[in-house]
Amino acid sequence: MSTRCARVPAAPREAEEVAVVATRIACAGLLACAATAQAAVLPEERGDIMYHRYDGGGVTVDGPAVLVRKNFKETYSVNASYYVDNVSSASIDVVTTGASAYGETRTEYSLGGDYLYDKSIVGIGYTNSDESDYTSNTWYFNVSQDFFGDLTTLSFGYSQSQDDVYQ
Repeated sequence: MSTRCARVPAAPREAEEVAVVATRIACAGLLACAATAQAAVLPEERGDIMYHRYDGGGVTVDGPAVLVRKNFKETYSVNASYYVDNVSSASIDVVTTGASAYGETRTEYSLGGDYLYDKSIVGIGYTNSDESDYTSNTWYFNVSQDFFGDLTTLSFGYSQSQDDVYQ
């Protein structure tokens, strides 16, 4: 058994020309918008103070958190944060066998900065997290670039941690 393809008549030449002109006008409009678009912006200034709490499964985690972000000269931004986790009964043995509950505290400090240039933002930062038996130090670097009238953003970053576990 064979099938025969039907022939479709070609579009009139005038319709093709109109489509080409419309496409060129649309592309020119997009390029004009991209050329006049606003540059990238820094994150907004803010100061947050929070208290967090989780209680479930025999484990309670709570503590304060503080975040501060300040912009300078419309091109620089610095941020700092402080975060504490107070953990009690942090072992499943406490729930299942009645072992003694214990407490532990994790403290985290962060400091970072951003630099804005036209449609690019470059950021660097450092975070330290400390517990009684564990310390983590992390450095990071990231870049963000807006394209196509700020409709597309390309971002990439790199971070490096050094984790130390103690007995």
